[in-house]
Amino acid sequence: MSQLDLAINRLDAAMARLDAAVAESAARGAKDKELLQHELTILRQTYDLLQTEARIVADQLDDVIDRLGDVAQVDVAAARR
Repeated sequence: MSQLDLAINRLDAAMARLDAAVAESAARGAKDKELLQHELTILRQTYDLLQTEARIVADQLDDVIDRLGDVAQVDVAAARR
């Protein structure tokens, strides 16, 4: 999960940089600002999708770990017989 957390942290940093870039673009003119806002919108959508996918993967991993624990318990019980 640390790689997942690292990826989310990197996305958060990228979002902050883009937010700052959009704020700075006011001095550059409306066209640049519109382009950056569009790119930022796309990045936010991608970020939301990645967070959703990360949650799904984390849930699936939790399920697999639970099943492995159940299998291990069955194996231990069978070995004791």
